[in-house]
Amino acid sequence: MEHRSAYAVLMPLAPWEAPEILAEALESLQHQSLPPKQVVVSCDGTPPSPLHRCLAASALPIELVFGPGSEGVGPVLARGLLHCSEELVLRCDADDLSVPERAARQVSWMHQHLEVLVMSTPISEFMDRPDQLLLQRWVPIDPEEISRVARLRNPLNHPSVILRRSAVLAAGNYRSVPGFEDYELWLRLLAAHGPSALANLPEALVLARVGPAHLGRRHGWGYAMAEARFLLQCGCRGLLPVWCVIRSLLLRVPLRLLPHRFLADVMGAITRRAVPEGQRHD
Repeated sequence: MEHRSAYAVLMPLAPWEAPEILAEALESLQHQSLPPKQVVVSCDGTPPSPLHRCLAASALPIELVFGPGSEGVGPVLARGLLHCSEELVLRCDADDLSVPERAARQVSWMHQHLEVLVMSTPISEFMDRPDQLLLQRWVPIDPEEISRVARLRNPLNHPSVILRRSAVLAAGNYRSVPGFEDYELWLRLLAAHGPSALANLPEALVLARVGPAHLGRRHGWGYAMAEARFLLQCGCRGLLPVWCVIRSLLLRVPLRLLPHRFLADVMGAITRRAVPEGQRHD
């Protein structure tokens, strides 16, 4: 039974993360009703002393993985996944919180649905206090709808993902695709395995910390050009139909050039919903 319930956690860590926020994320993992067998913290360079002390103070089975720094999320996650010793890997961000039943719910579900390679959940967002939730970042539930949504935008919430390590490694692992590392991986898995590769649960199991800088990273000419390059590459590689690439170029790229406030309103209307009463985690 221990073997079936075993899982690893994969957490990327940037040197600018706040120690007190990292401590909260680690504490939420420590309070899982199904504890992790391994927590791989893949560092983007050598973390500063305050982060080192925070990691050393945790009672979790943490394994640190170091890289040269300034590589981007793709290589950091790829290196960390190679160090995970369990087949089921729970993705966690260093500034998010996992509700206590998250791991038990996702691990159990993956054992019951062996055809699914990656599964995520909605994410409830908060600004300062996790007991004061703002909106929920929804995801499609029906497998065919997931495939349809994937032609226009990312169909999964990456910070709430659980994945099968062997399948992701067989597909080529995470790659360096700045801003779209996870989306590009999901498209590769869909192309290789069809709609059954991806799934989403209806209940939110992750609380995500958001702020003005959150959307700011996805705004402006730089991000618009990166998105255009990504879409064109997906079209050239057959990951997206040409008509989907053209539609996204016409719809998504101009959105990145809107004033920040209007972009937040538009993206919120597309991807956010009110938090259901039964999922408030107050």
